[in-house]
Amino acid sequence: MVPDESCDRFDVVVAGAGPVGLMLACELRLGGVSVLVLERSPEPERMTKAGSIGPLGFEALARRGLLGVVLEAERRTLQGYREMALAAGRAPEDGLPKEHFAGLEKLDGTQAGDADRRRVRVEQPALVDILLRRAGQLGVQLRRSHEVVEVDHEHEAIRVLARTPSGTSRVLARYVVGCDGASSAVRSLAGFELTGTPPTLTGRQGVVEFAGASPVPHGFHYTPDGLIVYGLGVDRVATVEFDGPPDPSWPPLDERELERSIHRVSGIEVEIAAMRSGGRFTDHAYQATNYRRGRVLLAGDAAHCHAPFGGQGLNVGLTDAANLGWKLAAELQGWAPAGLLDSYHAERHPVGVELLRNARAQAALMRPDPQSTALRKLFEKLLDIDAVKGFVADRLGGLDTRYDLGDSHPLAGTLYPNIRVFPVEETGQLGCVRTLANLPPDPRGLLLDFANRTELRTVVDRWSRRVRILTCKSEQKEADALLLRPDGCVAWVLLAGAALEQDDLMLALRTWFGRPE
Repeated sequence: MVPDESCDRFDVVVAGAGPVGLMLACELRLGGVSVLVLERSPEPERMTKAGSIGPLGFEALARRGLLGVVLEAERRTLQGYREMALAAGRAPEDGLPKEHFAGLEKLDGTQAGDADRRRVRVEQPALVDILLRRAGQLGVQLRRSHEVVEVDHEHEAIRVLARTPSGTSRVLARYVVGCDGASSAVRSLAGFELTGTPPTLTGRQGVVEFAGASPVPHGFHYTPDGLIVYGLGVDRVATVEFDGPPDPSWPPLDERELERSIHRVSGIEVEIAAMRSGGRFTDHAYQATNYRRGRVLLAGDAAHCHAPFGGQGLNVGLTDAANLGWKLAAELQGWAPAGLLDSYHAERHPVGVELLRNARAQAALMRPDPQSTALRKLFEKLLDIDAVKGFVADRLGGLDTRYDLGDSHPLAGTLYPNIRVFPVEETGQLGCVRTLANLPPDPRGLLLDFANRTELRTVVDRWSRRVRILTCKSEQKEADALLLRPDGCVAWVLLAGAALEQDDLMLALRTWFGRPE
């Protein structure tokens, strides 16, 4: 079929203007491709689905020059927590949220393998606002009130049909990415297969104002009828009842339904004066068997949907976008080596598998039956052991992520932290200390030369349009040089004091950055 010349044309159409879709759109624009985001909602969603950003998601944002605005958003969020505590007659610092696994608030982040890699308390609506501004600065086009209803292959392109208030809109794209959530239209229309486990519970959450002081105690509280939590998010109250999933025919959650649920679970009579946002959730755990079907790909909740326990989904979704964005841009720009785009599924699907396991494990520990309660009590004691805390904290934050790149070095395939570096000036003097996130934002790969190995530049200069070099000193001592992909993944390691094997470095450069220029 010959493509319709009257359609608008873009390199990529992204369905969904949530944080994952916007992050991906920004990554693609940095890679030099045209992007259109289609969003079915007329306005940004205000519901606080996630109350924080995990460490890998935070680092992905920081690599793109968003460190300062994200930290400022966190400052405002933490002030909201303090004010919430004061209103309840508690010390301001008592209102700050705690890390938890299945509601067991025994993680504080310091037990993680790298305590500097932390969760950032920025709620999802604030993150969406940040990414909307950045997307606008980069020239991403966004069309709201556009619901994707058809996705069809058409002569080396994808024809997308969207329903709008005024009729329909057609667009041609070389690729389409579904970032449109757990009920993804793109996933369904493109024929992706899902596997997983069905839902068993109904969760309700709302950002509320109580009539008077909050009668709900702060933190997680288990009862014979479920779970109630207050303060995991500014002014946010949530309940979990294990009586089956929500009925799709139910009307939207309102104040009275949330009040009744709070009473059923806790026995507390409450009066909600206003609910700024609210919704239901459940514990379905499904994953697409493949994240790519031809020219259609999935990311975020469209690829893996699960219960929102432990704040993992947003972290994984942002990291999906960081992994996919530069690879898809390389494919569209014509320099991607063979297999680069397929490596998105190969690397990220196993991460999704672990994500669903963690979510299922938390749901199992939360159940109020005697067997689950006994298991939860045992797990609570295990979390008193620092090694167990560290293991769990690393899994929740994704810090145990390691892609299989065929290199046995422990750093290879890991997502490198935002370390401090001392750039070496042209004069040979050390510059001011910076972190990797404070370097000028750049979508290229990065070779970190910690030992001023001039022979590295001789090799890497042939890829200068795709890889930059930073000669610097750092506090790490295990490597003389590291090659980082644009998503922060360590693609090659030169051990401290080791001889440079040029063929190994060139293989890594060809594998991830194509042929030399």
